[in-house]
Amino acid sequence: MLRRRPLPSALRARASLAAALLMLVASVPLGSWAAPSASAAPDDGADPLQMEITELTPSVPAADDLVQISGTVTNSSREVWTTINVHAFHSLTPILDSPTLALAATMPEEEVLGPRIVDPGTFQTIPQLAPGESAEFTVLVPPGSLAGGDGVYWAGVHAIGQTETQVRDGSADGRARTFLPVVTDRRPRLDAAVILPLRAPIQHTPAGRIARPAAWAKLLGPGGRLRNLLEAGQAAGDRPVTWLLDPAVPHAVMKLAAGNPPASTAPLPDATAEEGGDDSGDGSEGETDDSGGAAGTDGETPAPPPTDPTQSVPEPEDGEPAKEPSPQQVAAAAAAQGWLELFKAEMSQHPVLALPYGDVDASALQERAPELLALARTHSDQVLAELGISATPVLAPPDGWLSPEAIAATTPETGILLSDRALQDPLGQTPSTGRILDRTFATSSSGIAAGGPGPERASGAIAVRQRVVSEAALQMLVDDRSPLVIAPPPSWDPATGSEQLYSTFVRGLLKLRPLSDVIGAEALTAPLSSPAPGQSLPDDALVWTDAQREALLPGASISVVEEQLERARLLEGVLSRPSPLVSSVLEAALPSLSYFARRDAGTWRQRTVRATDWLDDRLESIRIETPLRATLSSDRGTLGVTIVNDLDVSVTVRIAASSPGGLLIEEQEPLTLAPQSRRRMRLQATATREGKQDLTLRVTDQEGVPLGSVASYPVRTSQVSGILWVIMGAGAALLFGAIGVRLARGNRATRREQAEELEEPGEPGERGEPDEPETQDPAPEPETQEARG
Repeated sequence: MLRRRPLPSALRARASLAAALLMLVASVPLGSWAAPSASAAPDDGADPLQMEITELTPSVPAADDLVQISGTVTNSSREVWTTINVHAFHSLTPILDSPTLALAATMPEEEVLGPRIVDPGTFQTIPQLAPGESAEFTVLVPPGSLAGGDGVYWAGVHAIGQTETQVRDGSADGRARTFLPVVTDRRPRLDAAVILPLRAPIQHTPAGRIARPAAWAKLLGPGGRLRNLLEAGQAAGDRPVTWLLDPAVPHAVMKLAAGNPPASTAPLPDATAEEGGDDSGDGSEGETDDSGGAAGTDGETPAPPPTDPTQSVPEPEDGEPAKEPSPQQVAAAAAAQGWLELFKAEMSQHPVLALPYGDVDASALQERAPELLALARTHSDQVLAELGISATPVLAPPDGWLSPEAIAATTPETGILLSDRALQDPLGQTPSTGRILDRTFATSSSGIAAGGPGPERASGAIAVRQRVVSEAALQMLVDDRSPLVIAPPPSWDPATGSEQLYSTFVRGLLKLRPLSDVIGAEALTAPLSSPAPGQSLPDDALVWTDAQREALLPGASISVVEEQLERARLLEGVLSRPSPLVSSVLEAALPSLSYFARRDAGTWRQRTVRATDWLDDRLESIRIETPLRATLSSDRGTLGVTIVNDLDVSVTVRIAASSPGGLLIEEQEPLTLAPQSRRRMRLQATATREGKQDLTLRVTDQEGVPLGSVASYPVRTSQVSGILWVIMGAGAALLFGAIGVRLARGNRATRREQAEELEEPGEPGERGEPDEPETQDPAPEPETQEARG
């Protein structure tokens, strides 16, 4: 149906001033309303007597009903207060519309709201309160006092006392107030839906554990907020309350119950060696390195064992020494197990609306990284399927505003839950259900989300209950039959608040329905006394201003999460066996993009950066080791390097080489390394020019994406050119040719000498050894000279 449009600010200001003046005139006979003296007030300037309303009956009286107000008063000063009279008060005229009620809730505590009731028997006197002491009170509003007609009245209590330094002067020394709707005529009950939100900020350590387990133990244990919410669901019984669930919450609790393990690179339980390759490596024959020394075995060798194995302490993947669980971890695990039992039982009893995983800032992601928003929705569906929970997908930002792009990008079956401030009908009224941007929506009451007026807690049990019935009464006064969607304030305590809230459905103004019915097809077509709730609004009816856009999670927070997921995919991609690493990292990354992260985006972003560093450390555990320098004695040769895997799981990687000079490295095939191992590699190198050249080697995945480890070193090449070989060949030919000529000439001379010796006289067998020397003539014979010549 339709809700009245909020009054313009100028009209609201005039209405507030008029109401204040009217109530001031009505209260003049009561004398002075001065603030308490400074000597009796606490150091923070609050009232020295702190009051709280714990019961108000009936919550929606008729004009002639007796109203009883009960509560406590506590002395928060340093003095003893005596003769404390507690009086009820109420306004003389009622509030008639929701915008004025919202404005009234912001009025200062000292504002004059109406006369005190001083009739005998209506007030209570407390003789004395020492510092820190409390006492209970009960006061009455007599029948017929609320005679200004139907509407919402101010009602509350004042305490007036005295001390040794503070005389009784008629001013209130303590006060509490709330709203009291009066409805005289019986009217058909209004449909309403109550949302119980199971959402919480979830922070992780860099290793992927749930951070602050002690705080989670309190949240999940007796008296904790998340425990109280489940017990509030239990207390609803057959009442159809609706759960608004972030699946990341039970998922985090499951991790705590399992001992809070970190993100892991370990293989999935059903992963086999055949799926990821052989971890044992493929050893080969020994080789010799380029310097002439032994290069060792081209295979994997395990990392050296600790010096003293009996004293070594294994370390888990987050770098923290393995040890017994801390008391905080034990307490968190016990609380988590008990909470999960209650959770599983409760989720099967009431309808569930499911948020994207991690309660992510949908508008911010749709603008800057829509694929992450789709991932959050997909992961939410997967977790719900694992838990066996049937749920309706929904977008429901805590502040109630969504961008047009976020709404338009949802699937048709996804519900949209907005604040009534996020829609503005051009005709001047705000519908509570309908369609916009071709999507079904419902609007929750911003007044109820704001809670009750001060000075008490706005999220107190009575404050919230009275705001609920007041909003319902004002709708009924103008015959607005649109459903009332009740989303309590974030700090609302369901331990006491739920009981008070459910009491409004026992008898009174409201009939409880599931929210899915309110925003579903049946609700949109149901015949009601006022215009049909299924109207379609124009696109510009959606309120989306620069203020809402500036409140979005900053782009820097989204960018660091994208980088974290990129690193996780890279690391998982080199693991030889299937691993849950990316899924684990995603479950830690998405909550850092939640609406809760808007409050302190920088701190959340730093957590993500540290988690990315944790992944980088593991990527750099797969590294390459090279010599300080190397030399190639020709244009081709081998270079020796070592690949090291310091992870506890096997990996499959490649080596990529680059050189700005003329050094070419043969492309390498993928290499599988066993856990905690190292392997010697021989790289085939070709030089296209001589001299010193820098060689850079990187470890990459099988697609060539670098993991992080880089090693560079100089390689000197002594290449001999082709021209030099020709020159050397020609020189060798000349040398050997000269040697051949000299040998041939020597042979001919030797043969001539042998022939001459055979022609000399003498007996056979006596040549060369005469018995007696011969007498030679002074000059040789002419014939002999010619023969020798």
